[in-house]
Amino acid sequence: MSMLMKQTTEYNSLGPWWELNLEYLRQPEEVKKITGPRIFSTHLPFSFLPQTHVDNGYKIVYLNRNLKDRYVSLYNFLQGKLGVPKWTWAEFFDDFILEDNLYTGWFNYTKEMIAATKNKSNKIFAVMYEDLLSDPKKHITDLANFLDVPYTDEFINDIVIKCSFKNLKDHKLDVCSIIDTDKKSTLFRKGIIGDWKNWFTVAQNEQMEAIYNKEMKDVDVKFKYE
Repeated sequence: MSMLMKQTTEYNSLGPWWELNLEYLRQPEEVKKITGPRIFSTHLPFSFLPQTHVDNGYKIVYLNRNLKDRYVSLYNFLQGKLGVPKWTWAEFFDDFILEDNLYTGWFNYTKEMIAATKNKSNKIFAVMYEDLLSDPKKHITDLANFLDVPYTDEFINDIVIKCSFKNLKDHKLDVCSIIDTDKKSTLFRKGIIGDWKNWFTVAQNEQMEAIYNKEMKDVDVKFKYE
């Protein structure tokens, strides 16, 4: 996204939290100091976003991932982080996944965002991680059109190469390493679809499926798990 907005295929030097993360915004005045084009990253649910941003019709890019791979990714990301319990996977499943309320919890967060995308007054570009991974050129082109930025086929192809998971892992700065007890980077791991199969037991998967079917039975969304 930053490459499209900045019209360059150079990696930015500030890592995934390129401009500013809304969760760590101490003073609103900080926003005014950032020159455009401005990109703000956040995990905040839709109802927690700045109301003026939504009301003024400013653009929002919404990225989600299937919850099983998401939980596996989060478990590995949290390993060694300051203040985080040293969970085993079984403990993480029972203590965190089944009790998930992080940013209102995956189900509440997802249902609210999907409802927001269906409201045509909201300018939201929604994309699934799995789709972006499977067909990056199509979805990056769609994103460029949504952002209303100029592009050529060559430019999009260059971004696809630069933003492959392997290249991002090799070249991007992980600012989260500062909160790791050993200053290790755990932000980029595998980035594949279906790694959850190496973590979830049969019983855990059946339990997760039952919860998903109950929570999402009235939600029009499909995720890819392999």
